[in-house]
Amino acid sequence: MKILLNLVILIFLTSCASGTWTHSSGNNNSYSRDIGYCKALSRSQYPGYICRNPLMCAPDETNKVLDQLIGANAVFKKCMYQKGYDYE
Repeated sequence: MKILLNLVILIFLTSCASGTWTHSSGNNNSYSRDIGYCKALSRSQYPGYICRNPLMCAPDETNKVLDQLIGANAVFKKCMYQKGYDYE
């Protein structure tokens, strides 16, 4: 249980890290469109798991929630990298 708690804390702390996406060509004119597209793509592939109890997830649901969060983040980053953006 302690390992799981540490993992969740680590995920939240890394999500708070501030960085920016910049295009490798230096031209960020289509940034808003590209980021919107990549967010929509990640949401379509990983819509997010909603727990049975709205106040907290049961132990058997924790992995489902984490899989959805990690998968959506991976799809979003892959999409942005494919469009030529770098995260700095």
